[in-house]
Amino acid sequence: MVIHSEFLDALTPSSLRSITAKIRDKAKRGETVVSFAGGLPSPEFFPVDDLRRINEQILLEEGGEAIQYAASDGYDPLRMYLVEFMKRYQVTDISYKNILITSGAQQGLAYLAKGLVTPGSVVITENPSYPGALDTFRGYGAEVVGVKMDEDGMDMDELERALETHRNAAFIYTIADFQNPMGISMSVPRRKRLVELAEKYDTFVVEDGPYSLISFDGRVMPAIKSFDTYGRVIYSGSTSKTIAPGLRIGWLIADEESIQKLVYLKMRDDLQVNNMAQRQVLRYFRDCGFDEHLRQVTDVYRSRRDTMLRAVRESFPQGTRLVVPGGGLFLWAELPEGMDTLEMFDYVFQKNIAYVPGAFFCPDGSGRNAMRLNFSTSSEEKIARYIPILGEMICSFGGQKSAS
Repeated sequence: MVIHSEFLDALTPSSLRSITAKIRDKAKRGETVVSFAGGLPSPEFFPVDDLRRINEQILLEEGGEAIQYAASDGYDPLRMYLVEFMKRYQVTDISYKNILITSGAQQGLAYLAKGLVTPGSVVITENPSYPGALDTFRGYGAEVVGVKMDEDGMDMDELERALETHRNAAFIYTIADFQNPMGISMSVPRRKRLVELAEKYDTFVVEDGPYSLISFDGRVMPAIKSFDTYGRVIYSGSTSKTIAPGLRIGWLIADEESIQKLVYLKMRDDLQVNNMAQRQVLRYFRDCGFDEHLRQVTDVYRSRRDTMLRAVRESFPQGTRLVVPGGGLFLWAELPEGMDTLEMFDYVFQKNIAYVPGAFFCPDGSGRNAMRLNFSTSSEEKIARYIPILGEMICSFGGQKSAS
């Protein structure tokens, strides 16, 4: 008999993982897919040699303690280091007791949804937004309400109207820096107003910051959390985009009492985050030239973004609108009205090229003419070769002329 419950039966597959599954199926048949779909950092920059050396040091110096059961709130030396690390984001008035280590940022989002969403709750997000968050919030029973964006981020006037309408909003979810999928960063005035709106309408802000350090001009914006004088903002950080996602190290920052409640939740979930991974991350941050690593990664990603921008501008249909990202991993392209990237996906995929349809990111089902393209995992040569093929197929599918 198959296990079932109202909760389990309501769960649906991840939209992004469905694309990954299609790519894996082709790989099993010996076909190679050129994927601009994944939200992945490039594995060529994973610090494999450093981590191998770090592992040996940990086991020599700490022995079995490094693989023993440990505290649910996290490895204290890592939590203490993150207090200093977060000064990059101008978040200064915290101690290690304000930090909970999580198994990636996704686990932190799940904890917040599990803890804050009740039947009838609303979660307000940007529109478009990260599908992994949208799926999680809905999975715990929330209605997701999207708020439009412009070049300065979430529209605060529309946000206030949404808060007026939905007085039961559990929290507002935002990716303020190089947003997934649009690449937009929220302006400082809007960050400040967002905090004030959360206080006015008695709700919380969940600030997701996986891309904040991948800044192509080197500037790091102050976190929304840095303007929080009310305890309304919960910050979510991660090493997945800057070191390696498989380590699964993330963290939440909130007031001490809230962190303690989340620790109780973790005790009932997985007890603790991987001990070795926490130590690996600490030693890599502290001893292995993280800043130089980050500069190298950012320089390469910037060049790949520029190559993709040129190729898209030359080969995509006339009237395509692009958002030029100042950092992060993604390029958001809006094709002429009437084109449908969801319907077009299989047509393009037959040529072994993948992207993510824009509708996957939009809580209201809009974005049908948009797509997200990842530039971090493909070489400039591959981008320059295959983006024109993608552009040609888009034009062919939609009966459009290219911009060139």
